Amino acid sequence: MKNKCYEKMDYELLDKKTVYKGKRIVVEELHYKNPRTDEILYREHVLAGHAAIIIPETNDGNFIMIREPRTPVGLKVLAFPAGMIEKGETEEDGAIRELEEETGYRAKKMKKLREVYPAIGYSNEKTIIFLAKNLIKTKRHLDATEDIEVIELPKDEVKQMLDKGEIKTSSEAIGLLHYFMYEDR
Repeated sequence: MKNKCYEKMDYELLDKKTVYKGKRIVVEELHYKNPRTDEILYREHVLAGHAAIIIPETNDGNFIMIREPRTPVGLKVLAFPAGMIEKGETEEDGAIRELEEETGYRAKKMKKLREVYPAIGYSNEKTIIFLAKNLIKTKRHLDATEDIEVIELPKDEVKQMLDKGEIKTSSEAIGLLHYFMYEDR
């Protein structure tokens, strides 16, 4: 069945150039021609790859979350473990690796909940949201630049934070809405 939400774009790509290439992102400038108006459109794209976000649920129904400084917004943010899926890695393998690296938990069961594009207006980044269950305590393997605090919170407390609008990160909000609508039965 054809996806009703997405169809192939018919803009003609006229040119593109890479204007920045960093360790995590590439920025491109592009020009497209709109075939309906012949107008030339300028765009900037941030190419960031794919990421996994993991909602770890303990056997007693709590969530494992992390608190981490997020320099773009100047805040320490309560979130779920997440990270980029590395080249050659499956989405699930990337999620399993990131969960263990950041929290010191390994999941025996990993379920893909959904995929989202957090900033589709300017970025190709796709985030895959997973639910991790049957957690086993192992050891964290933080990168040298990571400053992460692991926090276990009751599910009801996290739901209240979501209900009050205290959780503002898109992936966490979407993941939790999905969880409470479809998984928490």
